[in-house]
Amino acid sequence: MGFMRVSMSDVRFTIGIIGGTGGMGSLFRDFFEKNGHCVLIASRSTELTVEQCAAQSDIVIVTVPINSTIDVIRAVGPHVKKESLLMDFTSLKTTETAAMCKYSQSEVIGCHPVFGPSVSTLENQVIVLTPARGDRWVKFLIDIFENAGAIVRISTPEEHDRIMAIVQGLMHFTSITLVKTLMKTGERADEFNDFSSPVYRIRTDFANRILNQNPELYADIAINNPETVRIIEQYIESNLELLTIIRRKDRDGFIREFVNASEYLGEYKKIAEEKTNKIIDYISRL
Repeated sequence: MGFMRVSMSDVRFTIGIIGGTGGMGSLFRDFFEKNGHCVLIASRSTELTVEQCAAQSDIVIVTVPINSTIDVIRAVGPHVKKESLLMDFTSLKTTETAAMCKYSQSEVIGCHPVFGPSVSTLENQVIVLTPARGDRWVKFLIDIFENAGAIVRISTPEEHDRIMAIVQGLMHFTSITLVKTLMKTGERADEFNDFSSPVYRIRTDFANRILNQNPELYADIAINNPETVRIIEQYIESNLELLTIIRRKDRDGFIREFVNASEYLGEYKKIAEEKTNKIIDYISRL
């Protein structure tokens, strides 16, 4: 008689979430429970210790503030079973993934859900995985996230941090400096919004959204990513180059810079315009 091959997606696992009382921990607790898995929660406010949680779980997820992540990994890593999986949900990956490999004998996959805990669904949300040791658990994670409609990207920790220095570090930096500049004008936010079209109100609204988040999280993302300084230095250099052109009233130079940037974007700028036209139409009706 042959044996039936059982897919990991059909098996129910015990998933331990370290920091599970926080926003992301609560979001993924609900997600894994709805998918039929048993979820254990450990934090400073639970009777179950982080070490006990790690020892009892098939998958151990560390989702704590960035500046506490390495200490927690150091504490729980030795308690994770060799056949189990150790993950983290931080926004940075190089140092964190290396720490998971150093302090555990288990499989290790870095994981970055590129969204906040306020989302109502994983559909069309990006989740980056950075596999570092072992290959037993990768397919399980891809399947469970993609079945929920998420977009899963596979990366190395170094590539992840390099790209996130742009996606997060640069975008956060420009949003903060935009508002700092508005502050220096002495104008009130409601006054210049009265003179703005929907597209410019959207731009400032997204800056407002970022500045309505946890400043400690954004400070850790900016300061602890080893690639952030290099990217922001390039941004400042680009700003100064364009500022020089404007100071000189160099119209041809400005047009040349505009065209070069446009050509770099290629066909994507047309797609972006179509997407944002829909957003603008919607916002205009609010």
